[in-house]
Amino acid sequence: MKVKDPVCGMEIEAEKAFAKREHAGRTFYFCSQNCVDKFDADPHQYGRP
Repeated sequence: MKVKDPVCGMEIEAEKAFAKREHAGRTFYFCSQNCVDKFDADPHQYGRP
């Protein structure tokens, strides 16, 4: 399943994602540690529908 990294917008395969986070009842997938760090610093910025 293709998903989009909410930080950089890159399309990635969910099962190959670098990491994932749960926030506000949604699952977010990330391509790199850099994107995870940015999300963790302010998840509300990226967690909007």
